[in-house]
Amino acid sequence: MSRVLIDHYSAVFEAAYRTDPFHAFRANLAAASPDEWNVRPSDWSREEFGDRPELSIGDLAHHVGGALVMYTDRAFGEAKLDWGDIRGPASADMDPVLAWLDEAHATFAAGIASLTDDVQLAEMRQAPWRTPMPRAQLIGLMVNHQIYHSGEVNRQRSLIRGTSGWDR
Repeated sequence: MSRVLIDHYSAVFEAAYRTDPFHAFRANLAAASPDEWNVRPSDWSREEFGDRPELSIGDLAHHVGGALVMYTDRAFGEAKLDWGDIRGPASADMDPVLAWLDEAHATFAAGIASLTDDVQLAEMRQAPWRTPMPRAQLIGLMVNHQIYHSGEVNRQRSLIRGTSGWDR
């Protein structure tokens, strides 16, 4: 039995969420203040962002957390969950959302850790859109999803602060 790829996926999943010093989703969320959490920027380039920036930082955290719940079910569970079945945090405030998000992350990470052999990464699972997909691809989607939305959090925070985006 080999766990080389499992350990790799576990490490990159954790980096995308917490440990990458430049791109970690949770680090970019932590750099936002509670006052910025539910703000939609008021000054933006229409050419660059369209008619309005669609999501607040809190909205992005909810979105990523919901995806983690869904993909945990699809990659490691019964693959029966529908998007409307996902239970979010009791409040949209920053602290409860971050606690819920941390729990969703930990549950997905535990799913990866529960695998015992790299061959399990090739097992076909049902994606949220009901198409068969290798488990490794579902895990990879969640790695990329967190990094992608980390950039959006950074962008929203920069628009709110009127900065270039490199300041935390």
